[in-house]
Amino acid sequence: MTSVLRRPPPSRRTRRPDAEMITLTTAQRDGWHWVTVDGELHQDSSAQLQRRLDELAGQGHTRVVLDLRPTAKLDFDALVALVLARTRLKRDGGELLLRCPSTDVSKLLELTGLTDLLDVLDDCGAT
Repeated sequence: MTSVLRRPPPSRRTRRPDAEMITLTTAQRDGWHWVTVDGELHQDSSAQLQRRLDELAGQGHTRVVLDLRPTAKLDFDALVALVLARTRLKRDGGELLLRCPSTDVSKLLELTGLTDLLDVLDDCGAT
C-alpha cells in the first residue's frame, strides 16, 4: 500500500500575532534625532519604523540618524520604509543618515543601488 503525502496549500503572508517587533530608542544629540533599531526589519516591523519616522518628521525633527548596529537583517518592506522616510525628510529640508549597517544590510543596499540614495555614516564607535 502506498501513501501519498499532500503538501498543505500555500499560506498567505499575514502578520502572526506573536511576530517579534523591533525596539526603537530615540535620543537627541547635536541637533539630530537618533533612532536606534534593535531587531530585524521585516514586513511587520518596517511599519513600526515608518510610523516612528513619520512622527518625528511631523514634529519638525527632520535630521535623523538611524542607528542600524543592532539590526542584522532587513527586507524589501524595510527598504521601502527607508526610501519613503528619506524622501519625506529631504522634502522638508532634512536628512536621513544610516549608521553602521551590518555587512548583510550594506550588501543589500549595494545590490539594490540604494547606496546612491541613502547616506551611510560609518562611525561605529560607542555612542
